[in-house]
Amino acid sequence: MRISSERKRVNHRRGRRLGAVILILAAVAAGCGAVLHHQQVTEQRKAEAAARKAALQKEMITEIQQMPSSYKSSADRRGTLTTIDYDTRLIDGSGRTVRKEATVYLPYHYDSSKKYNVLYLCHGYGGSETTWLGTKLLPHTFKNVLDNMIGNGKIAPLIVVTPTYTKEYTDYYTELNGMVDEIADYLMPAVEKKYSTYAADTTPKGFRASRGHRAIGGFSMGGCTTWRAFRDRIGYFKYYLPISMPLYYDEAGYNESENAATSPALAESARKSGYGKDGYYIFAASGSDDFMCAATKGVVDTLKGYPDVFTYTDTGFYDGNLSFTEFAGRSHHYYYTYPYLYNGLMRFFRDYK
Repeated sequence: MRISSERKRVNHRRGRRLGAVILILAAVAAGCGAVLHHQQVTEQRKAEAAARKAALQKEMITEIQQMPSSYKSSADRRGTLTTIDYDTRLIDGSGRTVRKEATVYLPYHYDSSKKYNVLYLCHGYGGSETTWLGTKLLPHTFKNVLDNMIGNGKIAPLIVVTPTYTKEYTDYYTELNGMVDEIADYLMPAVEKKYSTYAADTTPKGFRASRGHRAIGGFSMGGCTTWRAFRDRIGYFKYYLPISMPLYYDEAGYNESENAATSPALAESARKSGYGKDGYYIFAASGSDDFMCAATKGVVDTLKGYPDVFTYTDTGFYDGNLSFTEFAGRSHHYYYTYPYLYNGLMRFFRDYK
């Protein structure tokens, strides 16, 4: 009897141990199943993202497209607007540093684990960092355009940054040159350290390595800055969208004599960069009723005279790196520029090799 009781106790203990092992194995199996499911979902999402990117890359943009009027209205999936503070040193010889603020657009479902292309977009004379995008409480039309373009797959999600010119400068051209240095040396490090772009680090080397994922554009005064960025900081930007302005302008109007020096300077910048014709793309635009249309087109026309570094195209960047589009019946106002940006952005951040 004692032996039988002892066996029962041993069998009971064995049963408990076996039950525990079964529970552990079940838990492990469940955990593995959950991990496997998570991996499958992650891989599926990556595959879907890759497919969307491939489809976007395959879509050849060869013609100017009409922007749907509905894109001016609020989208279902909306990005967010925020601000970023940064310090910038003035270039007027005073050595002063001033505190600045820029507006930042983050696309819908911004994810810091992903990398985003970035556009730096400059306003015109009399504007501010909120002119293009508005504020979180009062977004402007171009913010809706971005939301709709991304939501409808016209462009990949991107970050857009809108700075403002330093009011401490009293000279128009100092403001322009100051903005180029400010964006490259102060604003970009602040933005691309905080938000997820393709820059591995915020050193000049890091910015040069990631220039293929960075664009700059601007309207009017911002157009001047865009041309200057090509001339002075081509190593930081691959895509350029100058709107309704040549490189030089003053209070008396279009400065024809100084603009004569524009194309040689831009061509020399391209030549010295060593990037080759597939290393930079310019989509210039203006309206037929814009008083700066002829001047803007004039820059592009003279750049055609440098075929070693520029190839003009009126179909798309698949057969050239320089274009100008004149939009009929549009004058010198922000609300006329949305189709320019719409068509320019669809051509940016693509592989044209």
